[in-house]
Amino acid sequence: MSDQDIERWTAEWRAGAPPAADLARMARRESRQIGAWIALDWIAGVALLAFAAWLWFEDGSPVMRFAAAGIVVLTVAALAFSVINWRRSFAGDRASAADFLALALARSRARLRYIRFGYWLLAADIVVIAGAAALEYRDEGFGRLPGMLGTAAIVTFAVAVVLFAWSRRERRRAERLAALQRAMRVESENPHE
Repeated sequence: MSDQDIERWTAEWRAGAPPAADLARMARRESRQIGAWIALDWIAGVALLAFAAWLWFEDGSPVMRFAAAGIVVLTVAALAFSVINWRRSFAGDRASAADFLALALARSRARLRYIRFGYWLLAADIVVIAGAAALEYRDEGFGRLPGMLGTAAIVTFAVAVVLFAWSRRERRRAERLAALQRAMRVESENPHE
């Protein structure tokens, strides 16, 4: 659900109940988006596992085997988290505005958990990279280390910026949804005011 959807829905709700067909359409669209997201997680996971196998068998050096093992462990952890995190996000289309809003809030909380997990995964990636860099320095010296660390720093910074921006946006969305839910609750408890 986009910010424009929330604004439109709030305006329609204040003018009267939003049409159930519109809410169902928004719920289906968000379900498709989350489904695509999960599919991309799994496609990336399979690609990372294949890459880790290639690193393990193609090079066979301690550095590459350490990196491959780290990729496998983190990929399996990320896929397991994805399954657990999104398991209740396909609860189906809801009939009432309050039910739809509860589902939208649950999905928003799942996205916020996903983002927090992204930070933890990024930190774990840094640990794996540091271990691989230490092994590289031990075995091969300083030669390839600047390129490895420079690339890792650029990618880590880019991912951190994306996670930060996404987190801010999703927190604002969650706050707006929670405010709308509170307003709907107050309105339903005091219909004559």
